[in-house]
Amino acid sequence: MIDENFINAAIRIRREYLKINSNLEMYRRRAREISGNLDNLLKKIEEIQEKAYSKNADSEGILQDINKVMKDFEDEGNKLEKLIEPLNQQVEKLAIEEQELWRSIKTKHNSISDDLIIEYVKQRLIKENLSK
Repeated sequence: MIDENFINAAIRIRREYLKINSNLEMYRRRAREISGNLDNLLKKIEEIQEKAYSKNADSEGILQDINKVMKDFEDEGNKLEKLIEPLNQQVEKLAIEEQELWRSIKTKHNSISDDLIIEYVKQRLIKENLSK
């Protein structure tokens, strides 16, 4: 019914999607870790603020503490960005591939309804054990 090359492309896209999805818990755990580090830095800022309001405040020491916390915030932000960016790129790439595949299928099989195409691909994914 639908060209086998298209079906194979759909299977490959689905496998990649499932692989990414299976790694989400690792990404989630790492993001929580970074979030916890950021929360700790907020507590440090509160401590620095309390020091600054004390009568015996050492302005040079406070400035050093603020600089260190700012650097740590930047480092944690960079860690989060490095964690998320590759995942976003993979998901965006799959979305583009899926759109291109759909467009190709519709071009070659323009007489077949969308629902029929979707059902055919869905049944094939089930057969390949790639369904939810």
